[in-house]
Amino acid sequence: MREKTIRSVGAGIVLVLLAVGAVTQTRPVAETPVDIDTPTVAPSITGTTPVSEPFVYRVGVLSGLTTDNFWAFYGRSPSVWDAYILGPTKPALFRLDTSTGTMEPELAVAETAPLWDEEGWRVRVTLDERMHWSDGAPITAEDFVFTFDTVRRLELGGSWALSYPETVESVHADGAHSLRIEFSSRPNLGLWPNLVGTAPVMARHVWEDLVDDDIYDLEGVADVAGGPMTLADVTEDLVVSIANPGYALATTPDRVEYHVFEDGESAAQALAGGSIDTILSPEGLTKEQIGMLDGNAQIEIQSNPANAIRYLGFNLSRAPMSDQAFRTALALVLDRAAMTTGGAAPAQVIDTFVGPANAMWYDAEAAEAIAARFEGDLAARLGQAVGLLEGAGYTWVVEPSVADGGVVAGSGLQIGGQAPAILTILTPGESYDPERPAHAAQIAEALGWFGFTVRPVETDFDTVVDLTFTPGDDGALHYDMYILGWTLGNPAIPGFYRPLFASDGVQNNTGYDSARFEAELARYERSYDIAEAREALWAMERILAEDLPYLLLYSTTITEAYRSDRVEYGVETSLGGLQGRLGGIGDVRPVAIGAVTLAG
Repeated sequence: MREKTIRSVGAGIVLVLLAVGAVTQTRPVAETPVDIDTPTVAPSITGTTPVSEPFVYRVGVLSGLTTDNFWAFYGRSPSVWDAYILGPTKPALFRLDTSTGTMEPELAVAETAPLWDEEGWRVRVTLDERMHWSDGAPITAEDFVFTFDTVRRLELGGSWALSYPETVESVHADGAHSLRIEFSSRPNLGLWPNLVGTAPVMARHVWEDLVDDDIYDLEGVADVAGGPMTLADVTEDLVVSIANPGYALATTPDRVEYHVFEDGESAAQALAGGSIDTILSPEGLTKEQIGMLDGNAQIEIQSNPANAIRYLGFNLSRAPMSDQAFRTALALVLDRAAMTTGGAAPAQVIDTFVGPANAMWYDAEAAEAIAARFEGDLAARLGQAVGLLEGAGYTWVVEPSVADGGVVAGSGLQIGGQAPAILTILTPGESYDPERPAHAAQIAEALGWFGFTVRPVETDFDTVVDLTFTPGDDGALHYDMYILGWTLGNPAIPGFYRPLFASDGVQNNTGYDSARFEAELARYERSYDIAEAREALWAMERILAEDLPYLLLYSTTITEAYRSDRVEYGVETSLGGLQGRLGGIGDVRPVAIGAVTLAG
């Protein structure tokens, strides 16, 4: 993969809702990814406390808009801040509910399945006649057709192209609220509804006389909204959206103010002082910011699963990382639980990519069976690891052992009669993540028990990405091991298996190549129902846990805070937290105290 491509694809944490079918390497919030698919999200809470005054929801963000043109936002490299603000302005046929991981109708009246008729595969969708653009015009099938035709005619890229792959042959309006989508072959779960069904819809009556080859350069000031909010005013320090009266599905704030702060500390101070209600940041609060807010009786601090993993990657083209026994032995003895306690929010040891927070796809029995491989006391696990290594040709003058509850390192290690070379672990340094250098040291210590000499190498994030994803002049990747993380995209249809682990996967930098895995991946990708897809998914999980191209370290959580004296939310836990729901625009409601409602 080209350096520029991996740096773009891997550049930032994307909102769980916005990363449909994509995976993004985790890094600081100022950086952003490409190749994301962005369903508009409007959560399902529909009741709020009646108010006599307008309800103003005040949100802190760390950057303003880079564009007010939704065409450009969706087709170029968006920032996460653009996504927070512009995401709620456009509707789609379906929307993602992160509390359940399922798709639910938005513009569509109901879910609908692809059907075969004498002319081919097609989906017929009835649109909700209650839904209107913010200027009062009805949202019709012609808007969807116009959006599709514009994407194809202008050959728009980015998420526009991903939303309408070539398998989508054509789109037709059979009536004002009757839509027909035609496919060249039977669409699988990944295509319908999870791509086409979540594609944003643009207003034909606003854009049809404006669109041309420079569509991304146009200003969006004349645009209208079909989602719950419409953009009203944009300045350097404040962006304002107001409720779209034509959005029929959720009660939203009358006005949302996005206050732009230079850094997280300034935003935390504003939250503590009561001038904002919450902070949106894809990484959540830091330890320092939590310390600033903790103990304030008017502020609620909460943590949610972040749909993200941290992992140790292996270069499978180099020995001994190429030895499955080496990777498994490390997995057996490494104390991953010790890695979960130092961050701003608690983490969870994991052995599978899909975790319990993704209720629709999680299989507790299958996950527990995978985790059982690495259980037992230290002596038993070390003995199993030594046995695996001996079977792979590893010998010692003195074998590793356990004494007084600790490990006595082995000595005189040879592999096939040769002493192993010094190994390295690349990791971002303390300025990026204070915990990861410590994790690299733990891994080095565990490998040292087997007699390896391992040197952690701390450097900046970009250097780790370059060294681990960009081949040298000889076409090879020159690393041994590294620690990085991924966010895992759309929880409604996990789409990260192919890019990370297929032999031709665009982000497969380990060199992993498994015929067993490829067969299950093919079965997964051609699945037409959840039961079939889930069976293939857990077959892939079992294979990856055996082969260990990655050693999963832990899943992450996101810690956020809000003014509990002003606002409340109807969702207690949600994948990605408030930032994963674009600030909870459809959830938030003002707190009523007696006869007085806090509103503005």
